[in-house]
Amino acid sequence: MKTGVLSALYSIISNIAIILCFIPILLLFSRKMRQVKAYQVLGIYWLFNGLVNFINLDIFPGFRSVIPQDRLIFYYNLLDTPLVLLLFSCAVRGYHRKVLRFSLLLFIVGESILVSWKGYTFISSALIIGAGLVLILAYAITGLVQYMKKMEHSPFENSMVFVYAALLFAYGSFLIIYVFIHFRGNNEGSTKDSFLLYYISLLLSAIITILGLWNYGLRPQSEPDSDRYPSSSS
Repeated sequence: MKTGVLSALYSIISNIAIILCFIPILLLFSRKMRQVKAYQVLGIYWLFNGLVNFINLDIFPGFRSVIPQDRLIFYYNLLDTPLVLLLFSCAVRGYHRKVLRFSLLLFIVGESILVSWKGYTFISSALIIGAGLVLILAYAITGLVQYMKKMEHSPFENSMVFVYAALLFAYGSFLIIYVFIHFRGNNEGSTKDSFLLYYISLLLSAIITILGLWNYGLRPQSEPDSDRYPSSSS
């Protein structure tokens, strides 16, 4: 009975989380929002997450035997961190944007060299994912700290603080999963717990992101262009 309840809970949470991944890209149908480059990247990021997990929807069980999930996960692991770093770089200006773009370039070059040299193995994927987690968590925390240092904020900054918080929560949870998989062993019980934690974090992160985008979308269309980007680096 307990196993049945957990299985049903997992199914409900994972299905809702996957569906919510597609909401940010739909919000870009608003002309006001799709003019902001950071939101464009954010929409692509969440669309990518939704597509990677799409075959795990219970309403499309047949896709699991048609689409090679290993290949999808391979592309996800390679593109996940660059997409988030690109998002962060689009949300800031000045010195911080230069630092983020350099970090993005360095990460892409590093993972390209690693995969070319060692191939995509368990060890190389662990290094790529681990380095990506550290970078994303560091820059998400930096974004939140810079936001709290300011007394006044533009609508864009008020929206992006939701994004920073969502990504900090999501990748903080992913870090826990990463530790369990790579340092505590990977048995059947820990795998199930890891997947449940993954979809819970994905669900909550998607909700927080949607709330941030919705908050910006509710602003009057007459907001000045300068509010689309923070007035100072964050």
